[in-house]
Amino acid sequence: MMNFSVLIVDDEAMPRTVLQKHIPWGELSVSNVYLATDGAEAVEQARRFRPEIIISDIRMPRLNGLEMAAAVREFLPACQFIFLSGYSDKEYLKSAIKLRAVNYVEKPLDLDEITAAVREVTTQLKREIKPTEEELFFHGEHCPERPLNDEVYLAADDLLPQLKKSIRHNKKENTFAALKKLYDEIRLCEGTSPEYVRHLYCRILFLFLHAAESRNIRGLTEGADHLLYAVSSQETLAGLRDLLFQTANDYFSSEDSSSPDIFTLVENYIENHYRDCSLTVQHIAESLGFTNTYLCAAYKKSCGRTINQRLTEVRLFHAKKLLTGTNCKLYEVANAVGYQDGKYFVKLFTRETGLSPREYQRRHTYDE
Repeated sequence: MMNFSVLIVDDEAMPRTVLQKHIPWGELSVSNVYLATDGAEAVEQARRFRPEIIISDIRMPRLNGLEMAAAVREFLPACQFIFLSGYSDKEYLKSAIKLRAVNYVEKPLDLDEITAAVREVTTQLKREIKPTEEELFFHGEHCPERPLNDEVYLAADDLLPQLKKSIRHNKKENTFAALKKLYDEIRLCEGTSPEYVRHLYCRILFLFLHAAESRNIRGLTEGADHLLYAVSSQETLAGLRDLLFQTANDYFSSEDSSSPDIFTLVENYIENHYRDCSLTVQHIAESLGFTNTYLCAAYKKSCGRTINQRLTEVRLFHAKKLLTGTNCKLYEVANAVGYQDGKYFVKLFTRETGLSPREYQRRHTYDE
């Protein structure tokens, strides 16, 4: 909560005392009230305490109120002045207006009038106060009525893996529940660095973008750069929440979000077509409706292996089953798993397993 300081300046003791003791300062967001007996002392006090508001008589010895205000404005240009005067002097009033005094109250003192004048000033000052980066992040444009707490949020180790699983398996309700829980937990931990939260939300955004890429959801993938910039530069936690919720909604509402991702598509295709000796990555890409370059990059990103490596792995797996479970000849085994060239099959099998097909077959039979 923002609190202000007030300096009361009057060469008469009674007005100083009345204002100090009988104005409801706490209700006006004023925590400190200082006193000065004339304009010269007021300049010294203003340098020392740097008040946001000065309530001052105009006619005083040494420096009058207007001269004091001009001097204070030299080092406190935003200080607000409320002038008091027992004289209806238009020239004084004109000078006060030039000094941008917020109010001009005639004596004898009217406490209600002065209270209203102070409230007007503090209300305006609150509007002009810019929140800190942390206050803006957690509370938006309006400064909170209390100091931020020092609780710090740290993401659990399983947060991203669980979210990735929910997104990949098209579990919309689970995903939205996790995102809401994340927001609710972070907003209570106001000691958390906004940069840490932005980085975390970027990592979550990548989960959606990678899943969208695997399912060829162009509505998300084509706007990836814009989304990443929007998240990384977002000033408020509520803004991050809205961006991620919108991304999740766009992802799950896409017609393609429930279709298999690229990893599953390739796995299924290889399993159903590995026997085809003419099978190539180019053929797989064309059959699945992707460009060769895109499919290879997307598949490797999803599992860390190339499609050719996986094709070889699947073919050799089935070759081992044939070698140990049938009496097929080597060239028959090779043809059955997609290799026309028997010699190439033997060379490849030996390189990948450390045993020739016959050695593998004998060792397996011996083990049995």
